Amino acid sequence: MPVISSSACAKLILLGEHAVVYGQPALAIPFSGLKVRCVIEPWINGPTGTLHIKARELQLNQPLQVLPEDNFLRKAVELVLAELGVSQTPTCKLTIYSDIPISAGLGASAAIAVATMRALSAFLGHPLEKETLNRLAFETERLMHGNPSGIDNTVIVYEQPILFRKGELIEFVYPSKNLHFLIADSGIKKATADTVAYLAQQREGNPQFIEAALAEIGRIALFGRKAFEQGDLSALGEAMNANQALLAQLDLSCEALEKLIVAARQAGALGAKLTGGGKGGNMLALITPETQEAVRKALLSAGAVSIYQTNLKGVQDND
Repeated sequence: MPVISSSACAKLILLGEHAVVYGQPALAIPFSGLKVRCVIEPWINGPTGTLHIKARELQLNQPLQVLPEDNFLRKAVELVLAELGVSQTPTCKLTIYSDIPISAGLGASAAIAVATMRALSAFLGHPLEKETLNRLAFETERLMHGNPSGIDNTVIVYEQPILFRKGELIEFVYPSKNLHFLIADSGIKKATADTVAYLAQQREGNPQFIEAALAEIGRIALFGRKAFEQGDLSALGEAMNANQALLAQLDLSCEALEKLIVAARQAGALGAKLTGGGKGGNMLALITPETQEAVRKALLSAGAVSIYQTNLKGVQDND
C-alpha cells in the first residue's frame, strides 16, 4: 500500500451559529488558510491489525485501539472500516498535523475527522465520495458536540460557502464581490459542546425568549445571504453586527471577544462578531483592503493572541 496524504480546511460561520442547531439557517464559509493534514503509511513489521496514531496537537502517540470507545478519532476509523466492509484494521501509521486551534470555534474536530477519513479510505483503495464522507463525519461530530447541526462537517467536506439548514439540502452560495476577513483569537479555549449545552439549558428555563432570539438570528442569516450574493458589503456587515448583538443577549459572548469586536468596528471593520461556539475562541471581522492594516493593529492592541486573514473571490469581481 502506498503512502497517502490528505487534508481538510477550517471553517467560519458568518451568520447563524447556535440558531442552526435548532433548525434555523446559517451562512458559513471554508477557511482554507488553516488546514489539517493526515499522512498514512504501511507499518512494516508492525503488530498485525494495529493502527498507530501520532497527533501532537491532540497529545496522542499510541495505537488507536487503546483509545476510549467514544473517542472521535477511533469512531472515525471504525466508521470508515464499516462503510467499506473491512473487517480488520490495517497495519499502518497515521500522523496528523493541524494548523487549526483546538476549542476555538474553527471546526478543528470536524477537519481532523474529515482528513482522517479521506486518508484512510484512500489508503484502503476506496476513496469516499463527498456525500458519504459528510454523513460519516457528522457521526463523529455527534460524539464531540452532542447535538451538532452538521454545518461544520458540511462546509469542510465541500470546502465551499454554504447556506445550511439542518435536515435540508445544501445550498452553495457565491459572493458577487471579493470579501476580505480578519479572524482574531481571544486566547480563551472553549469547547463548542459546552456552549451548545449551556444554551440548551437556558432554552429550557426561558423558551419564549430564546426561541424568539434564535428565529431572529435565522432571519438575519437569510438577509445576510442575500447581501453576500449581491456583494452588498455594508448590508453584510450590518447583519454580522445584528447577529452579534443577539449572541451577546444569549450570553454567548465574553469580555475578551467584545473588546476585540469593538476595536475592529472602531478601526473601520464593516461588521464584527464571534464565530463558532462563543464564550471564547475567535471573532471575525469583515474588512476592506483599505481598512485591513488599521483593523489588524487595533485587534492586536485589544489583546488578540493570533490574527488570521482569509479572502473569498467574487464571481463578478476581477480586482
